[in-house]
Amino acid sequence: MKKILFLFSALILISCREEAPQNTGSNSAGKAAFSEELQVTTNRRVELLPEARAEVSEWLAYATAQNEMQNLRNSTGHDILESSNSIMQIMESLKESTPDTLQTPAVQSRTNVLVTKAKILHQLSNKKQKDAEEIFEVANDLIVEFDNFKLQLNELFLKTPVDFEQELDEEFEESLESTSSDTLPLLR
Repeated sequence: MKKILFLFSALILISCREEAPQNTGSNSAGKAAFSEELQVTTNRRVELLPEARAEVSEWLAYATAQNEMQNLRNSTGHDILESSNSIMQIMESLKESTPDTLQTPAVQSRTNVLVTKAKILHQLSNKKQKDAEEIFEVANDLIVEFDNFKLQLNELFLKTPVDFEQELDEEFEESLESTSSDTLPLLR
């Protein structure tokens, strides 16, 4: 009985020793992957309309998030791991400090998406076995979602067809008033 127990424990020790070199090989490959720079899959860069830019000009959380997303575009995997906690806090601050003029369901939905993506990035960064590909994918998604957020801000300030029609009517009336004062009255 002791021999069987001894053989069984020896077999377990041998099998554990064989797995150890495999883990260190994957860790070294993972470390090399984290030294690579994030490859952003979109070349789209959204600029805010002047009206939207004026609205967010004093919104500190937006300026911080914009700066962080710009830094994220040029980050390595190690940089992303280090900044994941601050990105999460910045996105939560962005959501909590949204100005009243921007408190629409669409903007709130976009901030919820940003907070969710930032939390996922934070969770992946704190796992024991980190997957570089997965972290890079979520970081890329976060950049895309921030651009979608800026698009949503722009949409708040786009003119509706009714506004556009009203503006054209006003211009037409102004042009009629200016031409009627410049012309002679019609003789009958």
